Amino acid sequence: MSGWKSCSLTSLHHTRQLIGQVRAAGGDPASALEGSEITLEMLDDLTRKIKIVDEYVIYRNVNAMFPHRNITMEIGLNARVSVYGLLGYALLTAPTLRDALNVAAEFPALIANGFNLALDEREGRASVIFSGYSGAADLKVSYAELAISSFKRSCSDIMEQAFVLDEVTFEGCVPPSHAALCQEHLECKVTFNQPRNLMIFDAALLDVKMPMRDAVSHLEIIEACRRQNREYAAEREWLQRVKLILERDLQTPASLEAVAHQMHCSARTLRRQLGVFKTSYRQLLDEVRFERAKIMLKDGKLPTDHIAESLGFCDGAGFRRAFQRWSGLAPGAYKA
Repeated sequence: MSGWKSCSLTSLHHTRQLIGQVRAAGGDPASALEGSEITLEMLDDLTRKIKIVDEYVIYRNVNAMFPHRNITMEIGLNARVSVYGLLGYALLTAPTLRDALNVAAEFPALIANGFNLALDEREGRASVIFSGYSGAADLKVSYAELAISSFKRSCSDIMEQAFVLDEVTFEGCVPPSHAALCQEHLECKVTFNQPRNLMIFDAALLDVKMPMRDAVSHLEIIEACRRQNREYAAEREWLQRVKLILERDLQTPASLEAVAHQMHCSARTLRRQLGVFKTSYRQLLDEVRFERAKIMLKDGKLPTDHIAESLGFCDGAGFRRAFQRWSGLAPGAYKA
C-alpha cells in the first residue's frame, strides 16, 4: 500500500461540514473560523483548496464550542460515499466489500483523512486498520473518529444496508463520557487507549456481492483514480522540492526569486505555479518553519527565543504568536 503524507493543501469539504454542523446547532460560524484564514465567502467556492493548518484551527474551535458533543463523528456518519468523488464511484462499483476496501487502501491520498489504511482478516473477523497518522498531534483522536465513522457510513452506502460493526478501538485517551458518546454513535463496543485504531466486523461481509457492482465501470474508474493519484503525488513532489530549498537556511531563508532560480524558472512562473496549487511562498515558508519548530521544541535543548532566532523571527514574541496560530498551542505548552 502506498504511503500517505499530509499535504499542505486540502479541500474545503470537512470545513464546510463543520460550519454546517455549527449552524445546525445554533452556533456562530464566525467564531468557528476565528484564527484561520478562511472566510464564510470562501466556503461557496467549491474548487478552492485551503491550508490543512487552517482546517485544524477550525476543528479545534468547533470541538471547544461543543464540548459535550462529538461533532466530528456526527459529520462522519452523515458523509455519503459520494464525498470521495472518483474514489467514491470506485467503491460503489466494486464487486465485493473486500474489493472496495482494498481500493480505499490503495489510494489514501484521495481520502485525505491523514491515515494509511489496511485490511486484516483472522478467525472470522475483519479489521480495517487506520495507521500512520500524519496530521496535528492534538487532533489525532478527532481525525481517527472522523475516519472510522465516515467509513462506517460509506460501507452502508455501498452495501445499501446498515453496516454493523462488532467493535471499534482507538489509540488515544478520552474521558469516559466521550467514550460513551462514541459508543452511542457507532452502535457497537468502543474502547480507547488501545494499540491501534481498528474498525472490526464480521469477515463474512467481505465477500458479499455489492448491489451496484459493475466490472467494466469499476476497471475504468480505478484507472481514473490512478491518474488522479499520480497528479496529487506530482503536486506534492513539486511542493516538497520548494520546501527543501527553504529548509536549507530558515534563519535567512531564500527569497522567492532565489527559490525560482533553483527551481529553474522565473519568479513570475513560480508565483503562478504556487497559485495553481492554491498556496504561496509565504504559506510554504510558514509550514517549513512550523515543522522545524515542532522538532526543536520536542528536543528541548534550546530556549524559545533561540528557536525563534534560528527560524528567522525578529523576536520571541513574533514566534510565539505564529506558533499559536499554527498549532493552537503556545510553544511552552507544546514543549511540555
